[in-house]
Amino acid sequence: MARSDLDRELERDQQREAESMPRNSNTKKALVVGAVAAGTIAAGAAVVATVRRRRRPIVGSVSRNKFDRWFDTLDVDGNDYIAEENLRQAADRVLGARGVPVESPMGLELREATQRLWTEFIAPAADGDDARVTRRQLRNALAEHMLADRITAAAKLASIADAYFAIADEDGDGLISSGEFVHLLRNWNGVDYMESHRLFEFLDADHDNRISPDEWRRTIFSFFLGSERNHPTNDLMGKVGSPILAPADF
Repeated sequence: MARSDLDRELERDQQREAESMPRNSNTKKALVVGAVAAGTIAAGAAVVATVRRRRRPIVGSVSRNKFDRWFDTLDVDGNDYIAEENLRQAADRVLGARGVPVESPMGLELREATQRLWTEFIAPAADGDDARVTRRQLRNALAEHMLADRITAAAKLASIADAYFAIADEDGDGLISSGEFVHLLRNWNGVDYMESHRLFEFLDADHDNRISPDEWRRTIFSFFLGSERNHPTNDLMGKVGSPILAPADF
């Protein structure tokens, strides 16, 4: 039944109920008017809810370039689709470069964080039995599940960022050195040494050759949620158009 028909049927039911009560004219009139008003409010609420469901932030050119670059680093097969397995492969490259077994507590933590990245932000847009997304679907999914509510998205991204920080912190001192940072970005997303080093120098504001967990979190937030043109963190996954390099030991 169409929504407008449903509203009219609701009004008729309420009117019939009012007419079945004692025939006090004032009471009857009040009930009928109330029924009509209730139906109108219900219809208006339905329209508002529909508009809210359909509203999706526009993905600007800055975010589009970042999301497309991330897609390219994940689409290792070059088939114009990515799936959860591609995110897991990226995480496993980082674990392999560190020599951390996947089944270890740290390995499982990174796997779980990567799974959350997929399920929280991308999976709702996945199609078919193989649950994969195209480049455009990735953009739309991140617009709807990240950009539409940046505060909620940041809260979810924080624990994911922490899991990658823990892997990058090879010496366990609670900080990431320039070497650890370069190692992480090369094996996670195939970023060139010079690009990752330039980004590290920007993040290392006090020039002590270390970045803190909070600085790393802000980097992740800025990449996924920021929209400032030419910001250094836009290149977290590498510059648009630059080669995506194979994993490497340093």
